[in-house]
Amino acid sequence: MKVYWTSVEFDIVDPSAYENCVGGFVYLFLKAGDVREALPKIETAIEEEGLRIDNIEFVAQYDEIPWDSEEEQIQYDSLAKEAQECEEVIWDEIFAYESKNE
Repeated sequence: MKVYWTSVEFDIVDPSAYENCVGGFVYLFLKAGDVREALPKIETAIEEEGLRIDNIEFVAQYDEIPWDSEEEQIQYDSLAKEAQECEEVIWDEIFAYESKNE
């Protein structure tokens, strides 16, 4: 099993649950055999949070990705490591916005 990561843009089903934000995006990290196995896990994780997928920007294997800063490198490498050690989808911080124009 490999660790994959994805960037998902989403709509919020119940904006009152997210301080009246209507959508956002998030990085997710998960363990899967391949992209086809990763997609349903991503969809389920998003739906269980009360979100609806607007766009999956990419799904790629996480493998020594160089980040712009040491802080980001540590953050995302640790999320990938956490995903490697469990069967759950690991969420980065959600970035939400109040209108579709943001």
